[in-house]
Amino acid sequence: MSEEANSVSFVPVIVGGNRGAYSLARAFYEAYQVKTNLISPMIIGPIGNSRIIKHYIQPGIDDLDHFFETIQQIGRDYPNMKKIIFGADDRYAELLIRTKDRFSDDWIIPYVDEDVFLRATNKESFYAICEKAGVPYPKTVVMDEFSLELPFEFPIIIKPSNAILYQGLHFEGKEKVFIGRDEKDLERIYHLVRDNGYTDNLILQEYVPGDDTYLGVVTVYTSPRDKEIKLIAFGHILLEDHTPSAIGNHLTIWAREEQKIVASVQKLIAETEFYGFSNFDVKYDERKDDYVFFELNGRLGVSNYYVTASGNNVAKYYIEDYIAKKKLGVTINTNEALFTMTPKNLLLKYVKSDVLRKKVKELYKDGKVVHPLDAPFEVSPKRKFYVLASKFNYYKKFREHPPEE
Repeated sequence: MSEEANSVSFVPVIVGGNRGAYSLARAFYEAYQVKTNLISPMIIGPIGNSRIIKHYIQPGIDDLDHFFETIQQIGRDYPNMKKIIFGADDRYAELLIRTKDRFSDDWIIPYVDEDVFLRATNKESFYAICEKAGVPYPKTVVMDEFSLELPFEFPIIIKPSNAILYQGLHFEGKEKVFIGRDEKDLERIYHLVRDNGYTDNLILQEYVPGDDTYLGVVTVYTSPRDKEIKLIAFGHILLEDHTPSAIGNHLTIWAREEQKIVASVQKLIAETEFYGFSNFDVKYDERKDDYVFFELNGRLGVSNYYVTASGNNVAKYYIEDYIAKKKLGVTINTNEALFTMTPKNLLLKYVKSDVLRKKVKELYKDGKVVHPLDAPFEVSPKRKFYVLASKFNYYKKFREHPPEE
């Protein structure tokens, strides 16, 4: 790390308590040996018993007056220091963007303005952006009122266009993304989400064939100062969580080079005028011999540690750009690493491709495997037990909800 950045005194703050929050805190500790201040409703497993986190417990983060009391307390705890703050998920990132003007000058909120954020992250407008930019995306229908007229066959993907609104709803039968097998399924799912308070449009898409190993994630850093892309890091998904409430959560990611996605990413960043960190969910479509783009998330992903593990520490991009004001080079990642939440033999059981199984074994042999929560500097026996238990809990999860394809 540059001496220039190390000479600047700063305090990282994260809102939220998922494994993405811990992964970013870990990146800050590994780059700068600093603790991260974490605002969360409660202390849960991924952020518990950690030597690199200072907790500010805030049960009602959505209560802005109480939230800013906590912000002011952090300001008093760290006077005359730059504070840089992040949201661990869509809801918290959007909260910070919406309240930018309530922060004092010693706070840095490293996100785009609200209009740019909403246009890029709303799935309905994102597909219009893909169409305009000439970027591949699945055949899509936007549904306001119920209809069975579709330009593609079942099965179909059904998901909310407004992820932030949907995230705040809690009801029995809720899934992050639904698969509709037939017309009855579509009608049931439509009424389920409507009856439980979801009022925005639904997105219906053709199902792109292929198991988890056809999926990918792309993490991109764009500088707010010159609007140039500084990092593109591709992750080849090998295994996802198939629990209904957690569908789409990446469990194993092989960081590697993938040139096929570079041009599409460049077009999307140019068209959205997005800066800071963003990540894209993609899937390889054999019929097109190309990746189709599903969405842009306007923040670091929950599985962001695959980027740091591949040699591109995400914390450094924020600090060198926003605080040290250093000119960043351009990196399209070519390094390999394996990010995984599951035990090795469970992963090998569900990865069917002989080529990919061989690659997994090779990465284990070469010592290029990381678990984002299992950091060598964490010494708490309680934390070690939690991480071990969370790994083995996936045996139960996959027995109950195995991958279908």
